[in-house]
Amino acid sequence: MASVTAEPPSRPDGDDVPVTPWSVGELAGDVVVVSADLSCAELDELFRADETLPVVVVRDSSRRTGLVMRSRFELLMSGPLGYGRALWARRPVGAVADWTPLVLSAETPVTDASHRVRTRSWQNRYDDLLVSWPGGRVGRVSAARLFDALARRLVEQATQDALTGLANRRHFLDELAAACAGNGDGAVAVAFVDLDRMKQVNDTLGHGVGDQLLVSISRRLLAATAPGDVVARLGGDEFAVLRRADAEAGGIAAPAFGERLRAAVATPDPALPDAAHSTASVGVAVATGPIEPGALLRDADAVMYEAKRAGRNAVRAVGSGSPPPGRRVGGSDPLGRALEDQELELFYQPIVDLTTERVVGVEALVRWRHPRRGLLAPAQFPVETPGDLSRIDQWVLRTACADLAFWTNVLGERAPDRVNVNVTAEALRDGGLEAAVLRATGQVGLSPDRLHLELPETADLSLLNDAVGNLNTLRRHGVGVILDDMGAGSSTLRHLSVLPVSGLKIDKSFVAGMLENPNDHAVIKLLTGLGTNLGLPVIAEGVEEPEQLDELLVLGVGYAQGYLLGHPRPAIELTRRFDPAGTVVAAPVEVPSRPDGPVFTPRLRPIRRGVRRSF
Repeated sequence: MASVTAEPPSRPDGDDVPVTPWSVGELAGDVVVVSADLSCAELDELFRADETLPVVVVRDSSRRTGLVMRSRFELLMSGPLGYGRALWARRPVGAVADWTPLVLSAETPVTDASHRVRTRSWQNRYDDLLVSWPGGRVGRVSAARLFDALARRLVEQATQDALTGLANRRHFLDELAAACAGNGDGAVAVAFVDLDRMKQVNDTLGHGVGDQLLVSISRRLLAATAPGDVVARLGGDEFAVLRRADAEAGGIAAPAFGERLRAAVATPDPALPDAAHSTASVGVAVATGPIEPGALLRDADAVMYEAKRAGRNAVRAVGSGSPPPGRRVGGSDPLGRALEDQELELFYQPIVDLTTERVVGVEALVRWRHPRRGLLAPAQFPVETPGDLSRIDQWVLRTACADLAFWTNVLGERAPDRVNVNVTAEALRDGGLEAAVLRATGQVGLSPDRLHLELPETADLSLLNDAVGNLNTLRRHGVGVILDDMGAGSSTLRHLSVLPVSGLKIDKSFVAGMLENPNDHAVIKLLTGLGTNLGLPVIAEGVEEPEQLDELLVLGVGYAQGYLLGHPRPAIELTRRFDPAGTVVAAPVEVPSRPDGPVFTPRLRPIRRGVRRSF
């Protein structure tokens, strides 16, 4: 008999791979290698002797590599009318081998290998593929095992955070919903963990070290939790832990639970630079009866902010029935009183098409007419918790949609085409943005394509990544997604490739300096060209001078807003400024003087009725 050898595998053959494999080398099992001169009768005996042997690798004198699949070989040897063995017994194996098998390097990703297998000819699509290492070593992977690994990897990508391997936000919310739905006599606890020094680490040591810190903290949180706990990275430097306990377990000690997590984060990791360490503020919310999942998460978030205000590196907890700071009782809720007394108000600033000189949209800007402090901008609002911000988001969304529906009924075609609403990071975090938008537009009969959401420049990319699913759904409904304050804050070009953006806004700081600062001018030119190449309309904010407007036209900016084109005005005032001819009439407006120049009188050219544009 010609030689038969077994080549060592990269790992034991079988289905129990401890972690989801990334490459085919991690999947490969051992192979039996036979000479091409081996007779088919001898190979038949080899297959008969080992019923678990699915395939053999064939090598000839020139070191070519071929493949013989057991199923195909047995069919050949049975042959027509059972004469196959008589016909093929003396023939060499090299005559029946497939000399063009799929051979991939051990480093080939599972995803790439699956594509290669899937696109093979149908006759060989489900043959084993061969895996090669430097030096000539060969292993094998069955198509079934490869596709199983691919499925596991896709499930992980849908449920795990790419950087840390923890549960991602979506998976955590699903687990939280399931825990709350099945919570009878037991308890459910959520710990919200927010790092105290993440921004300093990124700013001083770079985002690469920041990522190392996040991975290190993920490992420490996992080590500090119990079996059955769900540990997740919600986005950026925010983590959460879900714990369940049945009635027999005696409940959940919230302070001890949070303190264990706080201590795990505070423990230095010797693998990190000294300056890369961080403490954490931890909020724990416990429910011992039925509770809405979003409310439990918001409660944990609210008490986490209490821990931050207490000096950071601290734990705060709230139990079922004890309202957290975000849900105050009695008369201690200023926002609740403001909503009840109708103290919140929306002002609208026109957005002008610079080609047709027509107001095509308005941006909704919330103000608070405080009974003692007067008219307040959002930065001055007396709110303390993310729960307050979420309530404001909901009110702004509903009111803006209702106002645009009113304008449409009153003004008809002279009404603005759309309204832009700013979305806070909290609205992206709570996962209910899609339902809130469709509810707000549906209640007033407003087509969703007349609403644009302006994403906050303060939201980091990981948070926006988690919101991509909701944003894509909203885009399919026609809702616009505008990347606000482009070029400032944390907005990056990466956002444009990740998010379903339908337009972008140039930050007003660049417009303010464009006539004197060549760098600001260059940034506007760059962003305008980028928007043009991507087919995205570009809006310039903060236009206050005629010369700025003229230069924006030269650069090809399509849309603009600012004091020159219109101050933010209450809805009723803006309604009065539309005359029957469709012209916005300018009224004398006092514009605050700038420290480096005179008082500017707003110049509003007649806004001619022209072709409506989508942006």
